[in-house]
Amino acid sequence: MELTIIRRHCRGLLALLLLVLSTGVAAAQSGQIYTATGIDVDITGDIATLRDQAMLEGQRKALQKVLGDIAPADRAASLQLPSDDVISSWVQDFEIEEEKTSATRYIGRFTFRFMAEPVQQYLAGNSVQFAQVQTKRLLVLPIYTDEAGNSNLWGPTNLWLAPWSLKAPNISLVPMVLPTGDVSDTEALSATQALAGDLPRLTALAQRYGAGDVLVTEVRASPPGADGKQNFEITATRYSRESPQSFTDSLAGDPATIDESLSQSADRAIAWVQSQWKQANLVDASKQSTMTVEVPIATLKQWVDIKKQLGGVPSLKSVRMVSLTRSLAILDISFLGDVPQFQRSLAQQDLSLATALGDPSKGTLRQDPNASVSQPPPPAPLPSQMNQPAVPGSDPAVPNQPAVPQ
Repeated sequence: MELTIIRRHCRGLLALLLLVLSTGVAAAQSGQIYTATGIDVDITGDIATLRDQAMLEGQRKALQKVLGDIAPADRAASLQLPSDDVISSWVQDFEIEEEKTSATRYIGRFTFRFMAEPVQQYLAGNSVQFAQVQTKRLLVLPIYTDEAGNSNLWGPTNLWLAPWSLKAPNISLVPMVLPTGDVSDTEALSATQALAGDLPRLTALAQRYGAGDVLVTEVRASPPGADGKQNFEITATRYSRESPQSFTDSLAGDPATIDESLSQSADRAIAWVQSQWKQANLVDASKQSTMTVEVPIATLKQWVDIKKQLGGVPSLKSVRMVSLTRSLAILDISFLGDVPQFQRSLAQQDLSLATALGDPSKGTLRQDPNASVSQPPPPAPLPSQMNQPAVPGSDPAVPNQPAVPQ
C-alpha cells in the first residue's frame, strides 16, 4: 500500500513538472524581442477617428521594427505586411507612452507587444529565417578619447557617455546596460585598464551589474583636417568566456555638431553587436533538430530548477520524458536551429550541453553558471564599413510521456 502511494505521488509530481516546463516554454515564446518601444505617430484628420488611425499606423510600424530586429533587415523590409485586422490579432498588449491631441492632429508614442507564434509563422510562411535567442545583458563601457589622446571613461569628460545612455537598447536580442559610474565603479576600473582588456576587472564589473559579457568601445576624435571635417575612429571589443571579438569603423563630421557624430558612432557600434548575434542565430522555423539528452540530477530542487531554466529557452519546441530516476532524467527534445545555436541558447539560461562523442543525436545537459560555447563568427561588414529528498522511487517513472506543447 505504501509503495503504491509513493508511485502515485511520483506520477503526480512528474505531471506537475511537465506542466511547469510547458508553461515556461510558452512564456518564453512571447519574450521581449517581440516588443517595440518608442513608436512615434503623427497624423492629421478627423478628431473622432485620429486615435484609431494612430493605433493602426503605430502597430504597423512596430511590427516592421520587430521583424527588422529579428530577421535579416533586407528580407524584413521587402515583406508585404498583412492587413491591419490581422496585425491587430497579433498584438498581445500595448501602452501609450505619451500623446498630444488637437482638433485635427494626433501625436503619440507607443509600445506594442506581439505574440511570438503568429510572427514566427508569418516569417516561416515567407521563407524568412529569424533569431529569437536573447543574450544575457551586455555591460557597455563607452570611452571617449579626445584630440589630445586623453581617454575618458568616467565623469563629464566622457562625451560619448550621453549618446550611449540614450541609445543602448534594453529590449533587444542583445539587451545592454551602462554602469552608473559611482565611486565603486571608478575604483574598480580605469579607461586604460578597460582598453587593455583587463579581464579580471572587467569580469568583476560585469558581475556587479548581472551582465554576461562586456563591450569595451572607444571613439577616438582626431583634429579637424584641411577640409574642416573631424574624423572619429570607432573600435569595439566584446569580451566573453571565449576569445574576444572586435569591430572597427570610422566616420567624419562637423566639429560644430560633434554630438551628432558621437550619436552616429554609438549607432554603428550597437548595430554591429546586434547584427553579430542575430546572424549567428538565424533559424528556419520549418526545420527542427532532435536529440536525446541525459540530465544528471542530485536533488528534487535541482530538477525543478532545470525545468524552469529549460522553460526560458525559446528555441526549445518540445520535450518528451523518456525516464526519470532518483539521479537521472532522460529527455527527447526538439529545437529550432543546429546544435551550436541550441548550445548558445542554453548558455543564456546557465545550462550546458555536451554532445556524445561520435553521436551528435545524444548529449548530456547540466546546470552550469559558467556555460560557454564557441562564439559566433563575425557577420559581413556593416554597410557603413561594417538537500531536498530525491524523487521518490528508484524505478523509471512513466515512460512515453506526451510531448510538451509548444
